Amino acid sequence: SSSLSSSSSSSSESIKITSSSSLSSSLPSSLEKPSCSFSLSPPSFASSSSPSSSSFTMTNNKNRNVIRRRNERTKRKTNATGAAAAASAVEEEEEAKNTTEQVPTWAAREFTEEGRVFTETFPIRFDEVGPNKLADMGTMARISQECACNHAQGLWGRSQSMPEDMRKVDMAWVCTRLHLDIFEYPKWGDQVVVKTWFESQGRVAARRDWDLVNNETEKRVGKATSQWIAFNLKTRRMGRIPSQVVEDFQLQQWCNEPIMGSEYEVEKLPDARDIGAIEGSQCSVPVVHYTRRSDLDMNGHVNNCIYTEWLLESVPQSYRDEYELKELIIEFKAECNFGDVIEAVCCEDTSSNVGDSVFLAHTLTKKSDEKQTEVVRARTIWAKR
Repeated sequence: SSSLSSSSSSSSESIKITSSSSLSSSLPSSLEKPSCSFSLSPPSFASSSSPSSSSFTMTNNKNRNVIRRRNERTKRKTNATGAAAAASAVEEEEEAKNTTEQVPTWAAREFTEEGRVFTETFPIRFDEVGPNKLADMGTMARISQECACNHAQGLWGRSQSMPEDMRKVDMAWVCTRLHLDIFEYPKWGDQVVVKTWFESQGRVAARRDWDLVNNETEKRVGKATSQWIAFNLKTRRMGRIPSQVVEDFQLQQWCNEPIMGSEYEVEKLPDARDIGAIEGSQCSVPVVHYTRRSDLDMNGHVNNCIYTEWLLESVPQSYRDEYELKELIIEFKAECNFGDVIEAVCCEDTSSNVGDSVFLAHTLTKKSDEKQTEVVRARTIWAKR
């Protein structure tokens, strides 16, 4: 269309002859250097018998047809402009309406149960899903952790993960154990409503629970529980919570039935290294991880969610193809800092397998120290697809 427009435009203004000597010789002297300005009527010499004159006539006929077609198109477009504009406006309004319905709004954060339960809604983002467009265990661990941290900020102030009375004595909360049980992984674009609360357990520990629900279907997609201890950041040892903090916790905690049930017991996890020493055991090839600065959290050690990613990287693809990860139980045993070299290994715990489910024992050990310190011990439970 652009070439036609330029051609018709030039023909409507003027036609210039610059190099046709044979045409010039066949024309009267008064027309040897014509300007050839005209509307749509061909010049009077169009009937000349010279070859150049015939070419000139054909060219002008062609340009005239182009101009005519262009004018017809313009007329049709003009007649249709009003109707097209109205139709376009209706389409845009309908599209905007559909877009609004597909991306609903939601209340992101709130306190319920008289301020004892914190609720936050998380949309599952593009970078949180895999090739199947579903979230994974790492994603569920991250949104649970984020909800817990925002709960702390809601209680103790922005950028504060603990009460002021604990900060004054260099105390912090440290997670020692986490159990995630996922029934159904949300897909990209889903919204997961995460509720969390804690219950004090004396002056040295606390339990935190989570309830995860699909915002649209209101169906529970997972649950989790965890154990925390008060940790002295200077001595790097467990400490006692200040009395004032304990009193505040009595007003902030929610003493509801544990999310895992009243009969829930903390099981001792097997050591993958012991299983690997058994003849005929099935263990993965060790996977080595180098601790990066981006793996560290505010306390200067590796973020708990990074450990989850490291240990799951050691799971052979054959298990992932045949089974789906349903549960993760992880114990945090030692700190890991920048520069540490970590080895991840997993072994099938055949003594624990039940029905079509497979139990894997995991361990993360420091290869950068002589003691081969165990950093993490974990168990994952996989269900037949």
